[in-house]
Amino acid sequence: MAQINFEALRNLHDCANYLLHLPETVESLSHHRQEKRVEEVSEASLRMLDICNVSKDVIFLVKHNLQDLQLTLRGNESDINEKIAAYNRYRNKLRKETLKCLNCLKGMKKDGENRSGMAEQNLLFVAEVLKEVRMAIVSMVESLFSLVCIPWLERRSSKGPLSLSSIFATRSYCNDIWDETAVQSASTRLEAAEIAVEELEIELECIFRRLIQTRVSLLNILTN
Repeated sequence: MAQINFEALRNLHDCANYLLHLPETVESLSHHRQEKRVEEVSEASLRMLDICNVSKDVIFLVKHNLQDLQLTLRGNESDINEKIAAYNRYRNKLRKETLKCLNCLKGMKKDGENRSGMAEQNLLFVAEVLKEVRMAIVSMVESLFSLVCIPWLERRSSKGPLSLSSIFATRSYCNDIWDETAVQSASTRLEAAEIAVEELEIELECIFRRLIQTRVSLLNILTN
């Protein structure tokens, strides 16, 4: 998973929202409300909410499919090969859908970049914070995609050493036949992955709440 300093991001966003309530900021933005740069920041705040909503859909998708994968591994199929085949179908679906959402987010990420140079320093700071938020959200979804691409069930030579590509990856193979140990180990990794996704979900909700505050503050300034 990508290392994101969520605490620093929250503090930065809180600072930006505080600046939007300062009398001098309100007066300046109200006076220049028709200027292109002011409108761009307002549009950026709305775009961030769209990105956040798409990201929520991605997290819901990942959580739902992780649960499906766990249920598949815990199923009552007597044939271990049938269980693995069903597992792979779910996992491939998850990877495909997550990639689709990630491509959508990257398109949003490209839109509106490099729009700085505003004279108003407080507004410039808010714009930079929104850019940091956008980058963090996209990094979160990139992490989710990397997570679902990890081969939780992966083969290794019966004579070779255990190799860990990540905390979620495991290899337990003997005589080219999948055994229950591999399934149980993969299930454990899936549970860990679900916990990681839930943590990202909490952080994304915090970001969403702050974005709502930013959007409301800008609308109040621009419409009064």
